[in-house]
Amino acid sequence: MNRRLILLLVTPFVGLVALTALAVGLLQTAQVDVMALARTMLGPAVPATLVAAVGWLELPLRLVFVIVVFALAWLVTRVSWRVAGWLLRAAYYESLLRPRPLPADSPIPAPVALDRRRQTVQLLVASLINIAAFVVAFILAAGQFVSLVNLAVVTTILANAFGFAARDYVGDFLNGISNIFEDRFDVGDRVAVFKVGDTLEGIVERVTVRTLSIRTRSGELIVVPQGEVRILRNYSRGSFTGINVTVRVAPADVSEALAVLLPLADEAPGLLPDLLEPWTIVAEDGTLGEAAELLIHAKARYARGAELRLRIMMLVEERLSAAGVSLG
Repeated sequence: MNRRLILLLVTPFVGLVALTALAVGLLQTAQVDVMALARTMLGPAVPATLVAAVGWLELPLRLVFVIVVFALAWLVTRVSWRVAGWLLRAAYYESLLRPRPLPADSPIPAPVALDRRRQTVQLLVASLINIAAFVVAFILAAGQFVSLVNLAVVTTILANAFGFAARDYVGDFLNGISNIFEDRFDVGDRVAVFKVGDTLEGIVERVTVRTLSIRTRSGELIVVPQGEVRILRNYSRGSFTGINVTVRVAPADVSEALAVLLPLADEAPGLLPDLLEPWTIVAEDGTLGEAAELLIHAKARYARGAELRLRIMMLVEERLSAAGVSLG
């Protein structure tokens, strides 16, 4: 009970101090003389106690103002997702959004693809709101101690001095905007990012203008700078899945094997519903030895490659065995 009473008594005082600090800080940022404003409102006879109070409280109020503006910026980051959604609705983004062409048998329904795109753009807008909130807070805080003109000069000098060191950060920011607006990936897509000596594969879980968060198959969450996302494979945008099946037969049985496999290629789409078209047969290495290798290349319905590969293997083995061709 005592804590509630103290809270009720302290809250109005803290609010009054915060509002006073905001008013004084904004006037200071705008280069408005507080005493001149007071004389305009109260007349030339300003009480000496008010003049003394302003002199004593000016620096503490500036410090409180800095704390308040950064606290407000932090609060903005907590609601930026909702604000971004409201802005998209106010801009009628849903009516402007058009579904990208998807194959009829795509595992991702069109409504799901649209929802993923909306989430991705909403994350981008929320990230921009977060950056803008802290940039404004920094400008207002710096304006308490230096004029905006001097701040602009100092910022220009610092930008030139640290531009080389911050080139990676700026590159991530620009590349992130480019990646998102070029619609290279959405939240929920399964992608593979190719880097020097490494390949990162997983599900896109979060996107900002600077980073890309990918959840790998083993469960780890890996954050990749957008500047590193230069070569990217998006498995969720495919129209088919390519598969290969290697058939090893004795060199003397190659002609008999081809006599079975070539007609079977035209027959297979009717036997295997996941096969989009007749497969093609090529020689894998072009050498003869103890066994010759024939490579069957087929196009499966998207995300059905693993199952179709097994069915092709079973079908080929059955037909070759029936023709008396033994597998190597």
